[in-house]
Amino acid sequence: MPQKDVEFQTIDGVTLRGWLFTPNATTRGAPCLVMAHGWTALKEMDLDAFAAYFVQALPITCLVYDNRGFGTSDTLAGAPRHEIVPSQQQSDYSDAITYAQSLPEVDPEKIAIWGSSYSGGHVLYVGAVDRRVKAVLCQVPLTDGWSNFHRLIRPDFVASMNQAFQAGMFLPL
Repeated sequence: MPQKDVEFQTIDGVTLRGWLFTPNATTRGAPCLVMAHGWTALKEMDLDAFAAYFVQALPITCLVYDNRGFGTSDTLAGAPRHEIVPSQQQSDYSDAITYAQSLPEVDPEKIAIWGSSYSGGHVLYVGAVDRRVKAVLCQVPLTDGWSNFHRLIRPDFVASMNQAFQAGMFLPL
């Protein structure tokens, strides 16, 4: 199963980097599954294993990439690394779709997107607004951060956590 390094530009000029997985070296016009991790995870954190499985089990390609500011992907000039902006990550999925559609290995009419946890919420949104998406694979999506925060954080920690967030600090629990 061939895998090659790829890079593409977002609509605002950020270079995102990742891998393209194909069933074989001569693959042409196959459906494509676009994949990115959620929160702060990188493509090396088992996205390659998921992509390899899908490509071996199905006649598809997989485009896997790091979110902007994480792993090998760049940020907008002057923007900090490791900043999570949901609307940008959702927009970057659409830019990844545009890139995938330009590849000879990909059938531009057969695009699916995959997300897990934080990116699971992203793919639900992108699948709803981007008409090019034909299928959404969503694994344990984060769809309500407020409820998750209050479910996971002890009530007596909430006030100090809110103060830390307001101050721009991160306090590990």
